[in-house]
Order: sequence, then C-alpha cells, then structure tokens
Amino acid sequence: MARSTAATPVHWTAAALGVSAPIVVLAAAMGADIGWLSFDAAIGFFTLTLGWWLAIAGTVVGLIVTALSVRSLDRVWPWLVVGLALPVLTLGGFLWTKARADALPPIHETASDWSEPLGFSRLIRTARGPDSWPVVADPAVNGAVGDIRPAWADWAGRPISEINAETCPEARTVPRLVEPEEVIAALEAEGIRVVGQSPWRVEGTQTSAFFGRARDIVVRMEPGATDIRVVERIGLIDLGDTCGLAARVLVRLSS
Repeated sequence: MARSTAATPVHWTAAALGVSAPIVVLAAAMGADIGWLSFDAAIGFFTLTLGWWLAIAGTVVGLIVTALSVRSLDRVWPWLVVGLALPVLTLGGFLWTKARADALPPIHETASDWSEPLGFSRLIRTARGPDSWPVVADPAVNGAVGDIRPAWADWAGRPISEINAETCPEARTVPRLVEPEEVIAALEAEGIRVVGQSPWRVEGTQTSAFFGRARDIVVRMEPGATDIRVVERIGLIDLGDTCGLAARVLVRLSS
C-alpha cells in the first residue's frame, strides 16, 4: 500500500505562515509604488515590523515542523520548503539589508562637485513636494542620527561633501563639455525620465520598481566640466544607490 502524500494541518499551517512574510513585503512594496500606501507605512509598519516578525515566526515554526517531520520528509518536503525556505530567505534579506545599511553612511545624495552645488528647477522642486529631503547647498548628516542608530554615530554632523569624497570617489567631474544629446542618452540608458533640458543643463527623475522610491538627477554642462547631482526624495538612507547611479552616468559621459 502506497504511503499518503497528503500533508497534515500542521504542515499547511507552517506553509501558510512561511509565505506570509514575503507576501506582506511584496504587497507593501507594490502598494507604495502605486500610491495605495505611504512610504513610511510600507517600510515602517508593513515591512520592518509586520514582515520582520512574520519572517521570524515562520522560521521558528518551520524549523520545529521540519524537526518533527524528519521521518516523513520524502512525503512532506514540498510543504516544508515553503514553510521554512521562504521565511529563512526573507529573514536573510532583512539581515543583509540591515548589515549593508550599517556599513554605509546615512546619506541620501551624491554630487561630483560640491564647490558649486547643483540645484534643481522649480519643476523638480515642486514634484519633490514638502515631504522630500530638502535640497540645500551644503547638506550634512543630521547630528541626531548617531543617537538613533549607533552604527552611524561616526557620520553624525559631517558634511555630505566630505562623505562623498571618502565613500564615492567615482563621482568625479567629467573634464569636458558634454553635449545635451549625450547627456540625455546616458540618463535614459539608466532608466531616467528626462523632464527638462537646455544646452547647459539636463534634469530627470528615476523611480524604482518597489516602495515608490524616486530620485532626481541634474547634470550641468560647462566648458571643461560636466557634473551631476543625484538626490533621493524619501527614505532615511540611500543604501549607496545615489553613488552607484551617479558613477554609472559619469562613466557613460566619460566614454
């Protein structure tokens, strides 16, 4: 007589709990992207609170159910994969992101020239809205950040110009005047939507696929120098994304 491959209610429960964390995180990301949730709600509550605890609970329950099912793994392994692998991967994603955030400075912008900071047009400033990071000439890390996250204490109060120089040396001035058509092509190649252009200036916006994160980009072209500034709109830390984007665009403009 063949053994039954049907899972027990315990296995179904573990599987349901296992998929809950990634589903909550995905729903939060998509909800913020289409405007159903605010960024703070999507990240603060649904992801970092609800998703985090569901991932922990799913991992614990998955381990217990797996231990109790050692003798029947050949029959119930599909449910155990769902009930254990998914929450473990989700929890691992949380821990990896936290470690990466702690290792990076708590900044939200990158520029290639802070001696003459680039600004944005009224169109971009209006699109950013009152809840976005302010765009100022000499930004610095909030002095209270070190009290919020001990890993960031060494960065507190430091100007972002110094931090950029240390952590993003790739963001350097292109020593030539780049034509607007070249700038537009480089920005569009990075998925940036150009919203304004002139012979000496090009602006655009890039929106991420999840959590509704957007960043604004301005490129200034002058005789002998082309510079870029990338500024996130929301979020406590850019996770190195503004540096990466600025560096990739500059590489395209340098070639």
